[in-house]
Amino acid sequence: MKDGPAARFFEAIAGRYDRVYALPKDESRRRMTRVLGDLPAAPARVLDLGVGTGRELTALLDAGHVPTGLDASRTMLARCARRSRPVTLVCADFWSPPLPFADGAFDAALALHGTLAHPPDPLALQRLARELERVVRPAGVFIAEVPSPAWLDHLGALPGDGERRAQRTGPRTCLVEDLVVGASIEARVLDEAEWRTALSPGWEAHLEPLGEVEWLVVARRT
Repeated sequence: MKDGPAARFFEAIAGRYDRVYALPKDESRRRMTRVLGDLPAAPARVLDLGVGTGRELTALLDAGHVPTGLDASRTMLARCARRSRPVTLVCADFWSPPLPFADGAFDAALALHGTLAHPPDPLALQRLARELERVVRPAGVFIAEVPSPAWLDHLGALPGDGERRAQRTGPRTCLVEDLVVGASIEARVLDEAEWRTALSPGWEAHLEPLGEVEWLVVARRT
């Protein structure tokens, strides 16, 4: 597998992710409670896109679900594999379909913590949506935590003791930099209409506020 920009960035920050990038535990629990409420009844087969170090896996397992984690960073997956309750982990880049799963293999798919903020080209989200239509069964669910356009108005020093920064590079784009490891990645923000267009016609999407600068996208297979 040829590493794309997202794989290279997250590979570079893997050793720092839980300390610098992860949400506080209380906020993470609050968000996962909301996500769990939108998932199908347990035991649901859940594809976790960009699983990273697997911080949400405990909540999914405790709720009786059967998660499969996918990530393009081998180092992230190695850290995830150290968790006490192992799950199926797959190294693949979801921006480069096809995904290595059978048709209808899952009841739901997740993309949490801004995983979808780094599409490699303007049509990448549409391609991913079509591929998720294939691997998620009819009437299944897709849930994503994404930055809203308001996020771009709050750029500058990011939380983390001055170790990160983000600089706006266009009307809907910015460059996120990790100043410690010297890695960077572009982030792209969509508005509500663009999210619905990217996911249609196979997904009917509803966007809900998730704090001041993020949305929770809940989409159901049509």
